Amino acid sequence: MGLTNRQRAFFEKLLDVYHSHRGRSVHYTTLARGLGVANSTAYEMLKLLEQKGYVSSEYHLPDRHVAGGRSMVLFRPTMKGLRIFRHLAGEDIRNKEWDGMKGKVLGRLSAEGLPGDNELLSELLRAIPQSEDPLSYCGRVVAASLVSVRGHVANRGQQLAQFREMVAGEKSALDALDLLPGFAVGFASALSGASARLTALAESAKRYQKYLQQMDEETRRRLLRFSREMMDALHI
Repeated sequence: MGLTNRQRAFFEKLLDVYHSHRGRSVHYTTLARGLGVANSTAYEMLKLLEQKGYVSSEYHLPDRHVAGGRSMVLFRPTMKGLRIFRHLAGEDIRNKEWDGMKGKVLGRLSAEGLPGDNELLSELLRAIPQSEDPLSYCGRVVAASLVSVRGHVANRGQQLAQFREMVAGEKSALDALDLLPGFAVGFASALSGASARLTALAESAKRYQKYLQQMDEETRRRLLRFSREMMDALHI
């Protein structure tokens, strides 16, 4: 079972307090103060997280020298919770890189004083090895491939029509993602011969293919949507 945004906020706060207490279990009132909510709200949320397997509870007996003390319910993250949080944190980082990459590339295309295709292609190729996230890596390869295609199909109506047909349908377009870097390299080589830029794009395409094979369909669709945004920005 997944976490809602509110449940995740509670769980993240529990982790913060848990680590600040050097791995000691946390009383729900401490969490309530940190989040600015009622004690009952914090307790109920932690019990819900416990039902989902993210949190475990334990009873802590008071010091035997303290008269009239009552046992307390303390909470700590489970191993499942810790694993899920690491995954979510990693996903946030990956999404941040992906959004940053898209914004930078598309923003570059809409800026005034846009450089020529060769200069823009060189910029994109230099950025590809900096990608830490596979989706961002593939996005940059797609962007470089489309810039290369645009540079060679401009004013070539027949070739441009063939390329548009290749990426027209949803299913064919998803398949075209596999072919795009090779198409761009082969097409450009046939028209203008080999170059250092095309060699770099061909090398990047090897890892691109590996990453693409590991992607689920939804991630591939995100890449496809970006490719279409790129095509619109490049007027392909």
